Amino acid sequence: MKNKSLILFMVGIIIILNGYELYSKFGYLFYPESYNYLASASTARLYTSLDDIIFILGALFIGISIYMFIKSRYSIPKLKHFYPILAIYTIILMVAGGMVHIMPSGYKYPHYLTFVYGLPMFTPNFLFYESHIIGIYIYPFQVLSLIGASILGSSIFAFSIMGLKLKKATPLSLVGAIGVCPACATGTFFGLVIGASPFLSSFYLNQIYGSTFNEIILSVISIALLLGIFLYMIRKNKITFKYFKN
Repeated sequence: MKNKSLILFMVGIIIILNGYELYSKFGYLFYPESYNYLASASTARLYTSLDDIIFILGALFIGISIYMFIKSRYSIPKLKHFYPILAIYTIILMVAGGMVHIMPSGYKYPHYLTFVYGLPMFTPNFLFYESHIIGIYIYPFQVLSLIGASILGSSIFAFSIMGLKLKKATPLSLVGAIGVCPACATGTFFGLVIGASPFLSSFYLNQIYGSTFNEIILSVISIALLLGIFLYMIRKNKITFKYFKN
């Protein structure tokens, strides 16, 4: 099982690298040309959709490999109230992560807007906007991040409840609080640390927040952090360890 999960993980990495290479070599095909817009726009949609599928497939292979690895090593009990927690947690992340905006105001966007070609995993994107009511902005990378963070965060919070019942409140409650809303927790942390330094604030806005690549890195690090916290919760709750043969 261990070897299978490792193979799946490496296959996922290779698939993602191939998707990146496709965009690096043929990036000009992902955008329409002004002198032949109709034909080139169709080609751009095709290449964007193809690369999106490649990236999503790679991410799925990686996610399945991690799931298989954890299942092969630990006998994790059924978590109580997991699905209600998952629903609430997902809504929190959708609002905190910018997918859903409550009572938006300002520029009068069309009620529905979409872009179907461009940077893979950030297109196609969909905007639904009703001024002073709700705004929803969705793109593939955001959806994948939401799924990963929601499942891990909900599991962490469920383990926190288990820890409270087992009278392990101090360490587990702290970890669970981070798990409830990593976007809120990390946002508060960066607000306190970066806000105190004009240099760090400028660096964050110009070098990290303003860069799509760095935003991807930060999202991946956040998911990895949640995964690390999840494994920590398993160990603290003394979940049964499975010995296995290679």
